[in-house]
Amino acid sequence: MKKIIWTIVIVLVLILIGAGIYIYSLYNTFDEGVSSSYEPTDKERSDLRKEDATVEDSFTVLILGTDENESRAEKENLDGDDFRTDSMILATFDKNNDDVKLVNIPRDTLAYLKTEEYFDKINHAHMYGGPSASMDAVERLLNVPVDYYVRINMAGVVDIVDSVGGVEFDVPFDMNEPNQDDNGRIELSEGVQELSGAEALAVVRSRRVDSDLGRGNRQMELVEAVLNKVKSSGGLSKIDDLIKVVADNTRHNFTTKDIRQLASYYAFNDISFDSTQLRGTDYWQQGNGAYFYRADDEHLFVLSNTIRSILEMEPSEPFDLLQLRLGDYLVPYEYMDDYMLTEHQPEVIPYFAEEGYESSYGDGFETEEFDYEESDVEGEDDLEDTTEGDFNQGNQAPQDEGTEEPAQGENYNNEGYYDDGTNNQNDSYYDDGTETEDEYYEGSNSNSLNNGYYY
Repeated sequence: MKKIIWTIVIVLVLILIGAGIYIYSLYNTFDEGVSSSYEPTDKERSDLRKEDATVEDSFTVLILGTDENESRAEKENLDGDDFRTDSMILATFDKNNDDVKLVNIPRDTLAYLKTEEYFDKINHAHMYGGPSASMDAVERLLNVPVDYYVRINMAGVVDIVDSVGGVEFDVPFDMNEPNQDDNGRIELSEGVQELSGAEALAVVRSRRVDSDLGRGNRQMELVEAVLNKVKSSGGLSKIDDLIKVVADNTRHNFTTKDIRQLASYYAFNDISFDSTQLRGTDYWQQGNGAYFYRADDEHLFVLSNTIRSILEMEPSEPFDLLQLRLGDYLVPYEYMDDYMLTEHQPEVIPYFAEEGYESSYGDGFETEEFDYEESDVEGEDDLEDTTEGDFNQGNQAPQDEGTEEPAQGENYNNEGYYDDGTNNQNDSYYDDGTETEDEYYEGSNSNSLNNGYYY
């Protein structure tokens, strides 16, 4: 009897020792994974914050998915900061209500890029200045602080989904997409099914049937699916594999302590998700035909105040948002001077900022899911073309040769459409060679765009 008892004790001790070794190993793996993928930005905190953000309170995270791939990086001698972002999602963690609000920002969204001093597609920000530039572009777009970032290369999606044993996902339509290495095809039928990593990547990258906006919805749905799978018992059992995958495929500015606190909070609380896609309209640049997505002013304003409320900040005034303040002057590739960026004020307050107005957007997240069949947003004509239509050489912005001018009577108005042929002082698409009242760019006239860049 004593031998049996001692045998049981010895076995239990061995199990405890084994568990202790595993836990210690996992602890070290976690520390090494977080440390190796940690990459701080060049500023300690957002300029919109008075104090440093902390994961103990409500905070924001910008999730960046880049178009990086190993073969292209080696061939063109590029590092992670040199690639554009294929996806951009701003996540706001509401600690008071155990809620995470996700805003998908379409990659073609027209936004001010501080590094270039002009408006451009927001997905170009990362290519010009890495995560810091992307964070700054989103802050200027929404007038909310961006506290943290997580960058993942799209190939890493495959490993992350596989590491948690796949995810259940509702594929919206039949798909036949190239695989990760472009040497085969991924075929999927419409409907709910378990997706492998390669299949998940094909689903979130596809835009053959709908558009970049439809793809944005799928990307947010996949983020939620992965988070829910990680939280499940099956996902947690593979947490050590997930840590290694994250270390290899991501960069972020969370400290080890931050992530431990966040993981503990997420594991022991029932978190809900609210998501929306930034509403907007098509916008084609006159002259070279480049496509942009212009965010809806009202949706920007509502989202800004919802997020600021969660962060316990004072609400935005309408002209705190750069797009609302500059309005008629949102022209791609034109240099913006300090006066326009900091002092210019429109005379009329937008109707949606008037006291008592109730927005149809609600809190900004009470919007219908994007329906590509019903939407009047067309997007780019050729969604199969992975190159940027407004780029001629490498990563340089299009340049204006200065040789072509609109025909008589075809001047362009503030919204990018033709007007009646008269020159409008707010019309920055074309003028008569004289400087406007607001000298918001350097140079003689508007059709020499971007200080010598060619169109």
